[in-house]
Amino acid sequence: MANRYAYSYDREDFTGSFSTPDEAFQSAVRNSEGVSSPPTTIYIGLIQDADPQATDHAEQVIESMNQRAHVDFGRSAQKYLRNVNKAQVKELDAALATTILGWLNAHELMPHFCKVTAVQEYPVHIPPGKVATTAGPREVSDLGTEAE
Repeated sequence: MANRYAYSYDREDFTGSFSTPDEAFQSAVRNSEGVSSPPTTIYIGLIQDADPQATDHAEQVIESMNQRAHVDFGRSAQKYLRNVNKAQVKELDAALATTILGWLNAHELMPHFCKVTAVQEYPVHIPPGKVATTAGPREVSDLGTEAE
């Protein structure tokens, strides 16, 4: 999957999904044009999709199976699954991950959150005339009173 980038004006709330850092920066600049207090810095970061946590469950499953067998059958089950080797654990982990991911997808339960990493700061130079002015022919100088 190709890298994606997002931008922020405060380094906390990120917006967008862009193919390059430059696309993210240009979008941030366009979206800040005309605001009364334009940002002086734009933060660009790499979007990291959430890990659905579908891997590394095999050892816990094997241990749980062993404990349940021991509860149900006592000492005669004490050696059940005690000699599983690393290759077998890896094989079970792959099968479990495939099953878990299939289940998540089938029920539309894949994570829809992400985090932004590798954040870099970019200074912004807004050209004169691109900053919005709030002064008009009549300004409010006191709450509810217009100055002429």
